[in-house]
Amino acid sequence: MSFAYVMEQNSTVGLESERLVVKKDRAVLHSLLLFKLEQLVLFGNVLLTPAAVSALLRREIDTVFLSRSGAYRGRLQPPLGKNISLRREQFRKLQEGDFCLSAANSIVCGKIANSRTILLRLNRNRDGLGLEDNILSLRHMGQKAAAAAGLETLRGFEGRSAVVYFEGFSKGFLAEGVTFRRRVRRPPTDPVNALLSLGYTLLFNSVMAAVCMAGFDPYLGCLHTVEYGRPSLALDLMEEWRALVVDSLVLSLFNLRTLTLDDFELRPLGGEDSADDVGDDVGDHSIAAPPGSDPHKGKETRRPPTQVKLTADGYRKFITNFERKMGEKIQYGPTGQQLSYRDCIREQVRHFARYVRGEDDSYRPIHAR
Repeated sequence: MSFAYVMEQNSTVGLESERLVVKKDRAVLHSLLLFKLEQLVLFGNVLLTPAAVSALLRREIDTVFLSRSGAYRGRLQPPLGKNISLRREQFRKLQEGDFCLSAANSIVCGKIANSRTILLRLNRNRDGLGLEDNILSLRHMGQKAAAAAGLETLRGFEGRSAVVYFEGFSKGFLAEGVTFRRRVRRPPTDPVNALLSLGYTLLFNSVMAAVCMAGFDPYLGCLHTVEYGRPSLALDLMEEWRALVVDSLVLSLFNLRTLTLDDFELRPLGGEDSADDVGDDVGDHSIAAPPGSDPHKGKETRRPPTQVKLTADGYRKFITNFERKMGEKIQYGPTGQQLSYRDCIREQVRHFARYVRGEDDSYRPIHAR
């Protein structure tokens, strides 16, 4: 199955026989076979014809709308999954304090363990990084998270572990001029933060699709607080994948010079770019400086608020490499099979469904080696 991204502004996606055809100014840019298509992602001003919408719904092809800069807007989905029995169990179990805390403990421990793995790899492969204290701190934080007696305490450990992790992660960049001081989301203030935000949004798309496919209600989770419009369960189940998929990809793209500073530009902040990225909603506890301020001087300047964004060519490079990463095969621990990251995500969502139904006694996140 294929995953298609349409980034050409003012283009139209129409239906011709059993194909989706992307056109601009009457010229055909791409042709996509419907039976091979699993997900369609549209960036910015891309028009879907009514016939194309009907075909996408009929074939239950997940269709995602992002802003031109990659912020999540919404999705076109077929009617809600028919697995009402799973949703009934989801609503019942996730109202139980002990069950909810147990699931959230596992999710946070998985996230911390995989973040620690990324730092271990960096420290092992490069001399002089000095990440031992960060690695040890994450180990202790994971132990405390496993024993946390309440969700607020657990979220506190998750937040502190993120600060420790990104402190170590910031030392992993080799390319000249590429620096990362801390995680800043809204708006991203440097190329690394820009890639992390976009990568988390694309990862969220994959997890959200798997959650809906399994029959869950994506808005009721356990770790993330339930708020209007927040897909808490999808955000919960993407936590263990952030470091393994997105963070490791961002490191390699810069260190291998696949992306350089020339692939980024500084744009004024405003309009659709000022909205939040759903995929980057939580798990980041640093606070961005107010727009137009200099965090070093501690006083506001009169510069207009800006953000760092990928160029059109940079977007293509990143998305190509993100899809390559999602198709990369790893050993899926519970079965020993060689599966792609995308298939592992689906298997983990199914595992969570079995846990909710009482078929598995606990939720076991993926722990990378």
